[in-house]
Amino acid sequence: MNTIIRAGIPILTDNIPASRTMAKAIVVSIVAILLCIPSQAQFPCLAPGTDFPKEDLPYDIIYQWGFIWKRAGIASLKLDTIRKQKTKYYQSHMIARTLAFADRIFKVRDTLVSVMKYENLQPIYYAKIANEDNTYRKDVVQYSYNNDGSTNGKITLYRPKRNAIEHYDVPSATCTFDMLSVFYYMRTLDYPKMDVGQRINLNIYSGNHVEYLSIEFMGRTLVKLKNRQMGAYKIKLHFSTDKGENESDNITAWISDDERRIPLQVEGKLAIGSMKAMYTGK
Repeated sequence: MNTIIRAGIPILTDNIPASRTMAKAIVVSIVAILLCIPSQAQFPCLAPGTDFPKEDLPYDIIYQWGFIWKRAGIASLKLDTIRKQKTKYYQSHMIARTLAFADRIFKVRDTLVSVMKYENLQPIYYAKIANEDNTYRKDVVQYSYNNDGSTNGKITLYRPKRNAIEHYDVPSATCTFDMLSVFYYMRTLDYPKMDVGQRINLNIYSGNHVEYLSIEFMGRTLVKLKNRQMGAYKIKLHFSTDKGENESDNITAWISDDERRIPLQVEGKLAIGSMKAMYTGK
């Protein structure tokens, strides 16, 4: 494995998965799932009575290596309401991009889109449009639901580099979310009633399969942003496969403890260093 230095940051030149991990960290950073399969906690799968306002939340993406802190990208998390055939839905967009210096290392232009039922945040459509290191990919999930509470994910993967379009039907025994709709569900959890160390286990569509997410409540704390501190609920996200193998390193997130429940900060480790998304709004 070879390592070179670009713009003050070490890069593994023959480790493409490490670069993919960096891209995934940026996406996960702003944007974790839901449903609670029976486990250590019993929480409702859906979130009735939600009433999120129109939002446009800005973030800085910070790369850390030792004592080096570098602003590597920016992102925004937007939420609005739309109507389709007289039915009201939430529609969210997460847009992330690397800055000029980081473009020379690993260029990222990602957009996530999620359409959710207004009354309970149940997702009906998800798209990830990624242009990473000059490779374009698009993943689409169209949701349908059964009377027994199970989910069907009709997944289409567009891979122009291979001139391929792949189709998958992926059932899940419980209600299942994606990497964007999950964060809105997490914002509705009743953290004051949870015990420190308590976990909620969830399913999430990723690529052409289902991943498993365990959300661990770490307690209430203060998180330091640019020019202030804010009260927050700290949670840790554990991703795994159906065999119990880790899909990626654990990710830590902080959600504001006020009525807005804004994702304030998300931090994850990379092959070298770590990546952090920090809220820069008011």
